[in-house]
Amino acid sequence: MSIGLKPLAIPMPPPWARQFRSDDLDEVRAFVGRMFGDHSRVTHQPGTLGFSLSWLTGASAVLGWGQAALEKTVRGAVSDPVLHLSMPTGSVYRLGRRAHAVSRATATFLAPGLEFTRRSPAGQSFVIGVQQRKLVDEIEARCAGGGGDLVFRTRPIELDEIEQARLVTAAVDFSHAMGGADRLQILRSEARLVSAFADTLLRESAVARARATPTQRITSLEAWIEAHLDEPITVGRLCAVAGVGERSLQKSFLTHRGMSPMRFVTERRLAAARRQLMTTNTRDVTSVALQIGFSHVGRFAQLYRQAFGETPSESVRRASRRPVV
Repeated sequence: MSIGLKPLAIPMPPPWARQFRSDDLDEVRAFVGRMFGDHSRVTHQPGTLGFSLSWLTGASAVLGWGQAALEKTVRGAVSDPVLHLSMPTGSVYRLGRRAHAVSRATATFLAPGLEFTRRSPAGQSFVIGVQQRKLVDEIEARCAGGGGDLVFRTRPIELDEIEQARLVTAAVDFSHAMGGADRLQILRSEARLVSAFADTLLRESAVARARATPTQRITSLEAWIEAHLDEPITVGRLCAVAGVGERSLQKSFLTHRGMSPMRFVTERRLAAARRQLMTTNTRDVTSVALQIGFSHVGRFAQLYRQAFGETPSESVRRASRRPVV
């Protein structure tokens, strides 16, 4: 880790940014879900939520400022590449078995389509998002002739003061341009922001190449896994379905998903279990765990809490309090 870094100077949201504020957790869940997709969100303290979100959206980039007064756990995925440039110190991200804590020098890159968990203390956040197609075009142009599909990797990124300043300056320029009526200036500032974003990913090896055939096989295998979660699944069965050997299977999943194939199965089972606990009338956590493929209920409860910030029983109680519509 870099030593002696100054705290990152987060730019303030401008007056022309769109805003949302609420102290109602269900209202926050619904609003963020409409904007960014299905996710779970729980708090770990009593008190006033104090949630606020400000954002600016361009043709291919978005800036977001968030604030909350309570510690929380969020579980979800992003649809486009996102860089969490600043989060409250002590925030912890988890992707499969891997976890990392945020410091003042640590940004976190989130690859699209990969579910992650983030537990954060109260505080402020600042994020940059870039349209995936635009970012791929920028990187492909720089790495012409590389061959294979580009694969983004969720990972922590250590930034020195120069790298931080480059990203923040590009974000501030974009923010200022969005307040004016000069469309060309907006496009130019947006292009600089996309370029700075690409610089960071390439410098920190957050982008990899993968052959098209393995990519297609992984996509097909993931669909098969989703349809067979309640069945016995082993590495051998996954190899047979994918038509590859164990070494190739392990390498492909580490490249595409940042985890082993069996850990990916566990993650999908956890997601399926939560859907059942939150959307059905069942109160029997044990039966849900066994039906979805977990043989050890205690281990299931531990993994579930790591992923969603609450126990399976707490999810059941919260679901039972929802009004019937």
